[in-house]
Amino acid sequence: MTIMKKIIVPLLSIVSLLMFGSCDKEKNQEVLGMKPVYTSTESIERIEIKADEPLNNPGRIHVYQNYLLVNDKAKGIHVYDNSNPDAPVHLSFISIPGNMDFSVRNNMLYADNITDMVIVDISQPAQPVYKNRIKTVFPTQAFPDQVGPFECVDPSKGVVISWEKAALINPGCSK
Repeated sequence: MTIMKKIIVPLLSIVSLLMFGSCDKEKNQEVLGMKPVYTSTESIERIEIKADEPLNNPGRIHVYQNYLLVNDKAKGIHVYDNSNPDAPVHLSFISIPGNMDFSVRNNMLYADNITDMVIVDISQPAQPVYKNRIKTVFPTQAFPDQVGPFECVDPSKGVVISWEKAALINPGCSK
């Protein structure tokens, strides 16, 4: 046997084992990953002003004049009177499904609503007024921000408004 054969035969054996070993993944394996939360297109476009709503998942905080605007990730924006910083007073909640980011200028709040931008007049923070929608300003995000396994998006289930941690069986997608 030549030296080449002595090297190539064991090397091919190792490569074959690795290739076939990787194909032998356990079916129905459960992993922790991200699962999309769906809603209908109609419910996404419903911007509502509410007197009160509990703050569950705080995100970005913006100070505007004497007010605090606090994003409740994927749900909307809470408006607080911050005239007394020791005791902010909740004034209103602007329900914007899928909202993750916003900005304020000249009493107008500009917020993402999945792929659209919505504009809300906050000149009277206790009674914000929905003004306009600009369609398809932002790209569709078909995957979560986190790295790892996730359930692939199924457009037949609706529009993805957020992602949640979940036990997944063969998630199919990974980032």
